[in-house]
Amino acid sequence: MPESPTCICDPLLTERLLLRPFTLEDAPAAHGWFSDPEVMHHIPGGRDATLEDTRQRITRYLQHGLTLGFSKWLVTDRSTGELLGDGGLYTLPNDPRVELGFRFARQHWGKGYACEMGRAWMEQYAQLFPGKALYGIVLPEHVRSQRVLEKLGFEPVGDERVYGRVMKVYQHPDHDTRTTL
Repeated sequence: MPESPTCICDPLLTERLLLRPFTLEDAPAAHGWFSDPEVMHHIPGGRDATLEDTRQRITRYLQHGLTLGFSKWLVTDRSTGELLGDGGLYTLPNDPRVELGFRFARQHWGKGYACEMGRAWMEQYAQLFPGKALYGIVLPEHVRSQRVLEKLGFEPVGDERVYGRVMKVYQHPDHDTRTTL
């Protein structure tokens, strides 16, 4: 696993979004998208069947953040406070590579939130791990997420078995956050 010199501890702000660590109190609201079969269709492991499953997921994210200094966080609308989804940085299973991952409640698809959130996390990653590649892992049929990664400058580098399934692996080689979308 990567050695993190510092942690990403303070909330991140973008033009429209506030990104912050989960709390267990977020579980009931987050269960809305974590339990949605359509949202979780392309997520290895599938949907959370119960609220307790969502609490366990959030607990894993919190532990990951404590251990490595980064994790997947809650994504909220800055102006309304509405919970939109989640995203952030996470290590691959039994692998030191870090991936950018995201998912949003269905009603928030297609609004550019994933790219906006992704740019904020890429900037943080570049500060923590300058010159180290960042990855995106998606199922071959998950075209929407592949387009987001490509808009962010990720390039496909092959297929491999990750999370027990054959996935497309994308890599962002330089973290140039000045890319215009």
